[in-house]
Amino acid sequence: MAHALVLGGGFGGIAAAHELRRRLPAADEVTLIAASDTFFVGFAKLWELGGIRPLADGTRRLTDLDAHGIRFVQAEITSLDAGKRTAETSAGTFTADGLIVALGASCSPKHRRFFELGVHNLYSANSLPAIKAALEEMRSGTIVVSIFGAPYLCPPAPFEAALIVDEWLRERGRRDDIEVVVTTPQPITLPVAGPDASHFLAEQLGARNVTVLTEHKVDDVEADGTIIFANGRTVHSDLTLGVPAASPPAVVSQSSLAGASGWAEPDRETFATNADRVYAVGDCTMVPTATAQLPKAGVFAEAEGKVAAANLAADLHGGERARFDGHGYCYLELPGRKVARVQGNFYAEPRPDVELSAPDEASFAAKQQWESDRLAQWFG
Repeated sequence: MAHALVLGGGFGGIAAAHELRRRLPAADEVTLIAASDTFFVGFAKLWELGGIRPLADGTRRLTDLDAHGIRFVQAEITSLDAGKRTAETSAGTFTADGLIVALGASCSPKHRRFFELGVHNLYSANSLPAIKAALEEMRSGTIVVSIFGAPYLCPPAPFEAALIVDEWLRERGRRDDIEVVVTTPQPITLPVAGPDASHFLAEQLGARNVTVLTEHKVDDVEADGTIIFANGRTVHSDLTLGVPAASPPAVVSQSSLAGASGWAEPDRETFATNADRVYAVGDCTMVPTATAQLPKAGVFAEAEGKVAAANLAADLHGGERARFDGHGYCYLELPGRKVARVQGNFYAEPRPDVELSAPDEASFAAKQQWESDRLAQWFG
């Protein structure tokens, strides 16, 4: 009997655990360890923010994995010995015959300090009540959605948040007295999607009078709400929704899996690492493309998790192996319950070959169904 261990309870970890359970003999054990006992799709936080749907409606318990033959252990992972396929956790030591690391990403330490100065973390579900309360009270001033650094998770989300806030304010007749600004350190809105998609998104923002400040890297934030940029410019914000740069989890950066970047750097087609029968997927990795790296987004983490699981199952019992070819997509949600998709081959040379589909309501419904399908398959 073999034991497969998955570290992390996000998209990559859950997809990997289910794929392992599907491929491995019933007698083999599949264990998933995560610090949190809940799962929700990241974009559901923005639906809560915009009053589209409560986050609770899309939240599931990882304890439900037990009914699918996957043992769930809620514990903090404190260290990782990839060579021995061993994880030290708050619930004890776990050693396995095969290991998939899907530990997500951490918040940049510098940017964590900003959240102690009145900035709200747009990517934290715990911040949603305070953000919603601040919006309810606001009658005039400036709202800034600020991308503090790169890489960051889910590239379209900050711009989607600005559009959702804009729509929320318009519905309440407050938009004329409130300025909405998005800042990014990058030269265009969505470098990972290319210039055409970035231009389209910039046009959508401009049409709603959302100001976009590109090449504005945040240097510091003052207690009165002033944002100081590295180019010397300052912007006073009455409500700042911050997007921190992603950092590799300490247990990854301090392990033998870490490359020079500090992230796990697996093979970009198989997600095998430098340790035997150890794979790394999702946001804890740096997977290079011709111009940058794969987006840190759930669609990609899910695909990577399935590939890694197929290869680990083949390591343990033989059988067909899998490879990731770089194809994927990201949703881009727009006002009026419309969605466009940025899709294509992110491994193409000399640059990713991606295109943007026309936004429509049918794609918004498809996005809703995409979430429903995964929640039902993984937890139902």
